[in-house]
Amino acid sequence: MFCTQCGNEVEPHARFCSKCGHEVSEAAASAAPAPPKKTEHDMNMHVNILGWLLVGSGILTAIGGMIVLFASQVFRHLPLQMAREMPVGVPPFVAWITSVVGLSIIAIAAATAASGVGLLQYRSWARVFATIMAVLLVFHFPIGTAVAVYAFWVLFSREGQEHFKSRSESTMTASGT
Repeated sequence: MFCTQCGNEVEPHARFCSKCGHEVSEAAASAAPAPPKKTEHDMNMHVNILGWLLVGSGILTAIGGMIVLFASQVFRHLPLQMAREMPVGVPPFVAWITSVVGLSIIAIAAATAASGVGLLQYRSWARVFATIMAVLLVFHFPIGTAVAVYAFWVLFSREGQEHFKSRSESTMTASGT
């Protein structure tokens, strides 16, 4: 017998699917279609891995942005001895520039994490947004580049496109949007 929600094989005596938690009734389970065939690459697993990689990358990038913001505060409040050796407007200008850079890094980190969460939830916008974030990750050599190449493979392979399209459509239908 198979779950009508996710197609997972369910034991005959089970009331709930062990994979998705959906309640399994005897009549619905017997009328359920055969489980989805496994492709060469289990795209559901790959989309989940990519989603979590993007969330993790966003968190690590945000930590770097916070460090840059901390550095801006250090420049802003330099000890008087160091400030005297610099021209008058340099410490506030450097503090302003590093604040802008830090906030930009945090904004990119938030967008990267949001694209990962969108992928995990199979939102229709997430595939395009994750592609944009992957393009930016190409420049975070070497780890970000590896994540970006993996993202391009997951998001642009024929299997990945079909899988994401079918799952995002079923998610939209289930949520009523």
